Amino acid sequence: MQKDGDDVSIWGSFLAGDHQAYEYIYKQNIQKLFLYGMTLTSDEELVKDCIHDIFIHIYKNRQNLGKTNNIRFYLISALKNKILMVFRKQKTYDKFKNSLDEEPVEINTAIDNIISAESEIERKAQIDHIWSVLTTRQKKIIYYKYVEGLSISEIAKKENIDYHSVANIIQRAIKKMRNFYFKSD
Repeated sequence: MQKDGDDVSIWGSFLAGDHQAYEYIYKQNIQKLFLYGMTLTSDEELVKDCIHDIFIHIYKNRQNLGKTNNIRFYLISALKNKILMVFRKQKTYDKFKNSLDEEPVEINTAIDNIISAESEIERKAQIDHIWSVLTTRQKKIIYYKYVEGLSISEIAKKENIDYHSVANIIQRAIKKMRNFYFKSD
């Protein structure tokens, strides 16, 4: 192997199994790879681990690697990809870990869903019954007040009646609904 040779012949020697070529590639690039890795992250140990993983990977898989005419560029690309992959895995792990730290999610069974649906139907029927005891005018005023969120003054203006009449209608409607609700219990 010629040490001062071009990247094509050095890489070719390495791919052919020349241990000296592998050592030469390592020694010529380790410092530059470390410096490049530190531009991507401040975690020195992560950079060292990724460089180590890359050199193990290229050694184990040298029979399957393609040719290159720029070894440093090849290794820098591999390092960048390796660090990004670690970041992606770390982000996924952090999301997973954070989800474990949160309150456990309640898993509804089919029976729970049926009970919930039946309870909702019962509540709706109860509201419909309570609503049925009101006069049309009371329903309208209650709707304006509690659904549309209008003030008593706004309702009075809209219905062309005085303020006190609106307040009285609301009080009577609420009283009627309460009485009906407590009778039906």
